Amino acid sequence: MERNVAIVTPLIPTYSETFLRAHIELLPFKMHHFYALPKMGYHPIYDGQGKPLFSDSKWFNYLETGIDRLFGETGIGYFFRKKAMSRYLREHHIDALLVEYGPTATYILDVCKQNKVPLIVHFHGRDAYHYKTLALFGKKYPALFDYSASIISVSADMNQQLIALGAPAEKLVLNPCTPNTHLFNYQDIGTTSRVHHCRKLHGQKAPQYAINAFAKVAEQIPGAKMLMVGEGELWETCKHLSRDLGLSEKIEFLGSCSPSRVAELHHQARVFVQHSRRAEDGDSEGTPVSVLEAMKSGLPIVATRHAGIKDVVLEGETGFLVDEGDWEAMAEAMVQLAKDPGLAAAMGKKGSARANAHYTMEQHIQRLADAIQAAIDNKKLA
Repeated sequence: MERNVAIVTPLIPTYSETFLRAHIELLPFKMHHFYALPKMGYHPIYDGQGKPLFSDSKWFNYLETGIDRLFGETGIGYFFRKKAMSRYLREHHIDALLVEYGPTATYILDVCKQNKVPLIVHFHGRDAYHYKTLALFGKKYPALFDYSASIISVSADMNQQLIALGAPAEKLVLNPCTPNTHLFNYQDIGTTSRVHHCRKLHGQKAPQYAINAFAKVAEQIPGAKMLMVGEGELWETCKHLSRDLGLSEKIEFLGSCSPSRVAELHHQARVFVQHSRRAEDGDSEGTPVSVLEAMKSGLPIVATRHAGIKDVVLEGETGFLVDEGDWEAMAEAMVQLAKDPGLAAAMGKKGSARANAHYTMEQHIQRLADAIQAAIDNKKLA
């Protein structure tokens, strides 16, 4: 019998959140998707077809969310949305809920308890580290951990962080998010001197460090080019920095790109660079999907020893890793790979083989499906 599983996301998945789309589209259950509108809190108010969970009135939804913000979880909007969610779970015989991000799960917890529906919470990065997020939701995490059937983590570092926040080690499932298996494929990197950077221009990605490193590369390799993919609050900062360093003709800012476009760009590059670091606000990566996409495409990685990056990149074999903030060491690694296409190709080929052996979408989906099925089976035995 086909099982009904609801998946709850805080927003409609963006281009860069390919892992969320994969969960909705690839899990082997009948999936029911719910999400919230931007700036309207974490409680789901729309289903995957855009149908309001409670009211068809956009203005009512805004009004009820405003009341919630004034009065917290006692707000009338929160009350009615919980009722509507409970009714949906019963009417559609939902067997389990997969909730993306810890804060979202804290809002769903009561609904799951009231309806005795197993909950699987999936952490991704910010929700486990960001100081303000932990200040707002950290006190609610122990109750969430206690009820959750499984707690999905995406890196070994995150496992330890969640344990420190109160998660039982026996409930943790390590399952890094992975790229689209069919979209990102190995290709010999050839003789290009292009450097490809990450998806988002946010604090934990520290793109300005990568730009400083590339400035050193450009001094030694006049033909070197850098492609910056993504948007974020550091977009203007990065563009100003590139101009100040005289790199306007060497760094191309492409903005947000579709996954298929990113795959094309990988095949035009020599090396993939990502200077992830713990941001000042505490934000941290999980295991960046962008790194695994580049590995699958045959690019050697130059990155930091940050979070899950050091889990997937074999230092000195599939790329070079440097300490967070050490952009000079990053520049040295980039120069070495730019000057030695044979080394770059060998590292890229080995990295692609590693990604295909250990970090495929099929493996990721199967581990997640196993956790969900186990939660359903254990409920039947209880």
